[in-house]
This record gives sequence, structure tokens and C-alpha cells, in this order.
Amino acid sequence: MNKYDGNFQYYTKKTQNFAPLLKMFAFEIVIIQGLLINNTVITFFAFILLFLFYKNSFLSIILVPPLFSTVLLTSGDHTINIMLAAFFIFFFILYIIRNNIITDKRLALLFLYLVITIVGLFNAVVFGKFLSFINWDYESILSENLLSSIPKIVFAFGMFLFIQNEGYRFLKKNLILATKLIPISLIIVSIYFITVGYEISNWENLGIRLVFQGSDPNDFSAMLIALGAFSYYLVLKSSSKLWTFIGIVSTILVVYSVLLTASRTGILTLVFTTILTLILFSKRNFKRSTFVILFLIFSALVLFYSNLIDFNFIYERFFGKYITDISSLTAGRTDWWKAAFEAFKQKPIFGYGGSQKASQWINFNMYGKAYVMHNLFIEILIQYGVVGLTVFLLLIIRLLADLKNLLKLNKKQATDTTYLIIPFISLASILFAGLALSLQWSALLWYLIPLCFSIGSFVEEYVRESRAYLL
Repeated sequence: MNKYDGNFQYYTKKTQNFAPLLKMFAFEIVIIQGLLINNTVITFFAFILLFLFYKNSFLSIILVPPLFSTVLLTSGDHTINIMLAAFFIFFFILYIIRNNIITDKRLALLFLYLVITIVGLFNAVVFGKFLSFINWDYESILSENLLSSIPKIVFAFGMFLFIQNEGYRFLKKNLILATKLIPISLIIVSIYFITVGYEISNWENLGIRLVFQGSDPNDFSAMLIALGAFSYYLVLKSSSKLWTFIGIVSTILVVYSVLLTASRTGILTLVFTTILTLILFSKRNFKRSTFVILFLIFSALVLFYSNLIDFNFIYERFFGKYITDISSLTAGRTDWWKAAFEAFKQKPIFGYGGSQKASQWINFNMYGKAYVMHNLFIEILIQYGVVGLTVFLLLIIRLLADLKNLLKLNKKQATDTTYLIIPFISLASILFAGLALSLQWSALLWYLIPLCFSIGSFVEEYVRESRAYLL
């Protein structure tokens, strides 16, 4: 080989290494301009172009926007989420038509929940006891279901089939890229939130809470923590000092942002996610796990003594004057749950119909205030009854079985595939936060379910082929 061939190979390799960095940089530029310029249309088309030229960015493109979609509104409730979801549903339909589809038993669970949702819509429109409460506003119920609920399950269908047909290599590249793009995106979103992207609310005149523009502080903190699992991964598992550092910065900003919201749900979810991540990622990684624990303690002390966080206010929220009154301590949630169980006795099988108006009607009748149940599982129970909750719990049981199989595989594997665990941690964070929030139609929830199903399906297929080979 002459020197010219050598130079050509050198520059080719250098160009090949530079191209992914350029695309990563482009992704973060889209995030930055979306926050600062606030142009939903530009952001939407930028994401779509990025996906068409760089399919490995698919997971990052759908997982990050729910965090700041309230900033990017077109008209009414039409956010960047809805625009991206509409595009990808259309893309999935074309993809399914053009390809031989690989089916999986997990699709049956998604289809069953879709049927439950459609039956719930029919139940709400035809038999809904709450219709007079909303002045027989059928349009709002149809809009809630046809523009939000049902499309999310359809999206989950399409996403699962798309990843299945693209194969494990596609999933692997997407996830590994997401471990870099998402932590950097969290740094950008957190800095924006801390500096200019917040609104102020006063809680019981006891302290100030920062709220991300246009969003609920509890929902925002829950999504921030769920995606923070990708930052934890870099801290605990990255072999690169640069990416470990980025993971540390991202984690610090996530924790700081959650504390600024003073969200009890957010703080409890943060504790839950941290413990779960340390348990699942601690394999052959005791020193790094110990470092993370000590670092978090040190960071908390720095925040406390620097007065960057009002810990007295946070203490008041958890252990202050309301601790003896369970209703006040839970911001009325226990009252709403009590009303839900009383109402459930009247319609236990199929519930009151697929609409949050059902929950608001129940609480209005009981307490004179139209509140949702602030619990993912109770919300499903009220709207879709025992049948709906059973199907949703079957989804979770299937996911737990997939996680169990993945953990078993990781113990046997010589290579490190712990990046496959990250989506399960993110999903667990959303489900944990859902104990105090009505997140049954959270976009992030219905993006993570098909993602985890895809991982579970690939793991199951690998185990089945390995057994066949041994036999």
C-alpha cells in the first residue's frame, strides 16, 4: 500500500468519525433553537430531516420533546409532541405496508388495551353519567380520545413493529446514541429552566416553587427524572472520562431542577430512581456506585450550605404543619381516592367511560371541586373499570418478565449490555410517579412501553436461539 492509499484511508476514517459528531451537534442545535426561538414548525421539520438522514436518532427525537413541549405550541393544545406523533404514525403505516411485519405476542396486549380504550369511548358517549356535568359536550370527549388516547396506543403499535423489523442492531445504535444525546439535552433544558424558562408559584405562603413554562411542576420533574436514567448510565457505566463528566453535570442539573420545583412526587421519584439505578447497575461496579452515593451526599450538602435550595421549605412540604392531616399532606389526593373507590362500587366492570371528565365529575359531586384522581392506576380503574386495570397490569407484568429475562442474560453475558436496562428504569420512574399523578396518557409512558417491549422481544428471541443451538 503506497502512502496515498494510507492517507486516503486515514482521512476516510476521520470523516466517518466526524459525521456522527456533526449529527449529534445538529440534534442539540435543534433543541436549543426550539427553546430560544420558540418556532414549532422549524423545530418539527428539523427533527424530521434529522431522522431521515440519521435514523439512529429516532429514540432521542421522540423521547426528549415531551420534556419541553409546552414551550412549542402551534395552536390550542397542538404541541411539537402531537406533530411528531402524527408524522411517525403516518411513517409507521407506510413502513408496515411496505415491509413483511414480524408479529409478537406483546402486540396482543397492546391491541387488547386499544379495544378497552375504544369500548371506554363508547361507554363515555352513550352511558356517561358525567355528560350533564359537561353540558353534553361530546366533542370534548371525542377530541380527548381521538386526538390523544387512541393515537398514543396506535403509535405504540407502530413503534414496536418498526423497531422489530429494523432489528436489534438498529435498537442498539439508537440506545447507545441516546445515552449521549439525552444527557446533553437534559443539560440544555435544565439550564434553560433554571435561568429563563420558569414561572413562579407560591405554595401556601410557605415557599416559592419554580415551574417550567406552561407545565405542571410534578409532571415536569417526573419526566426529567425518567430521562435522567440516561445520565445515571453515563456516570455509572461510561468508560470515557469526557462522557462520565457530562453524565455528572447532567445528573447535578437534573437533581437541582427537581429540587427547585419542590415537587414531593418529583423528589420521591428521584430517590426511587436513584436507588433502582444503583441496584440494577451495581454489577461489578461497586467503586463507581459508592462514588455516586458519596457525590450525591456531597452535592446535597453544597446546595444546603450555599442556600441555593430552600431546604426548610422542602422540609415543610414533607414534615411541616400538615403532617398530622393526611388530606393536607397529600394535597387532597387521599380524599379524591376515597371518592374514587366509593364511585367504583357502582360501576366496577367497565367503569364510567374513557374521559378525565369522569374523575372530575366524581370529585365535584363529593367535594365541590372538579379534580382528576392524581393516580394513574385509579384513573384507569374509574374510566375503564376492573377490565381496563387488569389489562394494564398485564402490560406491566409482561414488562417485568422481560426485565427479569434481561437481567438474567446480563449475568451470563461477558459483554456489557446494561444500556438495554435504561428504558426499563425510565418506565419504572413514570409508573412510580403515576402513584400520585394522572399520567395514564403521558406521551413518555406510551413511548417507553413499546421500547421496553422491543428489548424484551429481542432478548427472548436471543435466549430461544441460544437454547436451540445448545440442543
